[in-house]
Order: sequence, then structure tokens, then C-alpha cells
Amino acid sequence: MRKSLLATGFLMLAFSLAAADITVADGDVYYSETTEWGKVETNFKKCGNNKLYTFYNVLLDGVEVNHTRSSNNIGGFLADGWWMGGNHNDGKPNAATVSVAIAVDGVEVDGDAIVSGKVLTVDVENDIFFADGVKFCTEHISYSVSGNSIEVRGRHDYCHPRALTIDKYYPMQSVFVDESEILTPGGRCRTWTPLVVTSEGNEIEFSRASAPNFCTFVEHGAHGYQAVYLSREGIGDRSWVRPGDVVFIGNSWGKSYHKVIGDYEVKSGDVSGWHGVYSWFREPVTDRCRNASDDLTFEYGAFIGGEPVVMSLGPSGRLSQTSGIDDVVADSGVVDFASVGDGCISISADAPDARCFSTSGMLVHVGSGMFECQAGIYLVSDMRGNTVRLSVK
Repeated sequence: MRKSLLATGFLMLAFSLAAADITVADGDVYYSETTEWGKVETNFKKCGNNKLYTFYNVLLDGVEVNHTRSSNNIGGFLADGWWMGGNHNDGKPNAATVSVAIAVDGVEVDGDAIVSGKVLTVDVENDIFFADGVKFCTEHISYSVSGNSIEVRGRHDYCHPRALTIDKYYPMQSVFVDESEILTPGGRCRTWTPLVVTSEGNEIEFSRASAPNFCTFVEHGAHGYQAVYLSREGIGDRSWVRPGDVVFIGNSWGKSYHKVIGDYEVKSGDVSGWHGVYSWFREPVTDRCRNASDDLTFEYGAFIGGEPVVMSLGPSGRLSQTSGIDDVVADSGVVDFASVGDGCISISADAPDARCFSTSGMLVHVGSGMFECQAGIYLVSDMRGNTVRLSVK
């Protein structure tokens, strides 16, 4: 019990120290936070052909790595041959934002404000209309922004009086800037695959049956990485996609797509939901996906609900999340896998997957060996259920 209480105390300290700068002005939201993965900035506003409220762009260390000037990250629907929602219309809007609610750490922000906090929440409600002008569904999109990540939850309440077949729905898309290579753990691109942007002919596709555990695609360019993770919650389990149908399309019109609906009929009263996380980072935690002979492990840092986590992807495509802090030992000093030196920490070869965190939640080191660090308190986990608190002088 004592160890659990100590662990909780250190985690609360770590998460309370992180803070983002958030400005709300004329209905737009500007977010900025410096993390161990890089400085991430994003702007929420009405944009695209339908002027829906969403994140307009993302900057990593001052360079734009994502934008929605010509497309969208949160996709629209193709139903009975008609595109609607997202950035899709035929010159006449077929979707509209009905309401936007902004909060920081659970406290509503009403009007212009400059605040700091751990988690920015932007809740958006949109109406989407079919070709006949009748409402197709109510779309609820909730954005939770913290650290280097934008966590998204989507829900659709279908209400068209006629049953309609959704041909395609891509909830989480990627308008990544200057993508040069892509990785799809558990899918076709299990090692880094170079890309030449094309409109058609060189797309990367694979089916649900061929990649049953696929959940994340990672893009790399000159200015960093973007990972797009879709959880198994709701229709993220791909149950609304036939086994032989595709669940991923990459290198298409400069974008990549998660697909969760294909040739599926919906009627008034049906509801669907999904959950995913966009993350941006300068460098991954672990990248063993350069050659087919590697163990094909890829890990990167993300924030979910304001908490820093390491997202770990194996060759099958399965993803696990870990903070690296399972327990905290009260005694400082030498243990069987980690020891303190003069301005450094040493981790033995018996803990090759060890991770060291500062009390602010920053991932300081991965793996065995000796590394220099500033004076302070550190938490070192061997990733086998053992964690020690070390004090570096």
C-alpha cells in the first residue's frame, strides 16, 4: 500500500508540473506546449469547404507539419454515392457546426481568455446533410489536447428517415506535410517505406483480414514524425468493414486514411463511435523497423488525458501503453538493475528495456548503459514490474 501511495504522489506531481499556454480569441483557440517530444502548437477554428470547427494546423518546433487548408483530418461520409461532411461538398455546404464548448482542465472558457493548464478540451457538434437536403446525422467530435497529442472521440447519431448505405468513412485522416516515408505496424509497410506523393496508382492498401491488429500508421518527414492511432473502441474494431475490404489507404492525394465503415447500412436511431490519438514528435523512443531483419518494434511518446505515455507497437500491430512507472521504492540508492553515480545513472545489461523518467513525467533514457543527467529525483523501471526512485546529486 505504501508503495502505491508513493507512486500516486509522484505521478500527481509529474502531471501537475506540465502546462500549456492557451489563448481563446474571437472564437478561435491557440494552444502551445513544450514537451520532451518537441514544442507543439495548434490552432482550432472553422475551416474547410463546410467551415467546420476543428484543428486547422499543427506546428512542431515552429515548423508546420499538419494543416487543413485543402483537406481534412476528421473525415466525411460517402453514402449512396454522395460525399458529405468534413471538407466534402459540391460547392454548396452540406454540413455546419452547431455548437462549440471550450474548457481547460474541466473549467469552461466563455469568451476571450489567456490561460494555462494541462488539458484543453474542445467539444464540437455538427449537423451533416444528405443529397436531398435532409439531415443525415448529428456529429459529436470531442478534442482533448495535451502535451504533443490531440486525442479525438467521435460519435454519430444517424437520423435520415431512409436507410442509407455508407460506402466509405475515414474518421482519422492525415494531412501530414512533406511526408517522405510511412510505417504501418502489422500492415503492409512493416518496415519504413519511401513514398512518392501521388493522386492514384501508387496507393498503399491492405485489408482487415490481412492486418487484423493494425491500429496505427506513422509518417516521417524532414521536420519530424506524426503517429495516428485508432483504438479498438466502438467501430474502431472494424466490425463495420468486411474482412476483404481495406482498412488503410496511404499515399493517396498526399494523405493516409484509417477506414472504419465500408458498404454498411445505417438507419435512423443507429449510433456509432470511435476514439483515437494524433501525436507529433521529433524522434521516436525506439525504432527497430529499418530492416526486415530487425525485431520490428516501434515506440513513441504521446499524451493521453494529460498523462505522458509510451505507445509501443510490435510486429503484429498490437499496441500497448505504459508510463514506465509501475511502483516506487521508498529507498534511494543502488538496486540490482540501476545505480547512481556523480551526475549520472547506470542501468545494467539485465534491464535492456529499462526506462528512466524525471518527476515531471519526462522520458529521460531508454535501455541499459550509463547516461548523464542533471541533479534531481528520477524513477527508473526495468519494465518488468520493478521501479526504483533514485536521487542524483
